[in-house]
Amino acid sequence: MINKKQEAEQFTIPGGVEGVLYPPGPGGQFSIAVVSQDGVYPAKGRSMNDVCTETMYVQEGRLTVEVDDATYELVAGDVLSITPGQKYRIRGKASTVDVITPAWDKKQNHILEEEL
Repeated sequence: MINKKQEAEQFTIPGGVEGVLYPPGPGGQFSIAVVSQDGVYPAKGRSMNDVCTETMYVQEGRLTVEVDDATYELVAGDVLSITPGQKYRIRGKASTVDVITPAWDKKQNHILEEEL
């Protein structure tokens, strides 16, 4: 199976995030997104997935990721997995490759507008 870049869906998210989401892998087991961030995601509150695990590989740059009550500083070469039910927020400027299991479905993602 091969996916060409022209098959990927471009996206932009308020807060300084843009990227491309490739079509799901075999059987919908995973999807891959290539993401550029220069800002904060989500712009307000925290994000949470009901089903998907997001595993981020930092290609370049630096991110501060708040996951539940922990804070992680990520640089090029670092990998972080965010599992279903964890509340998270990402700040910084970086390029990442995100592997999402099972394949991404935006209906299962929620922005929780709570005070941080």
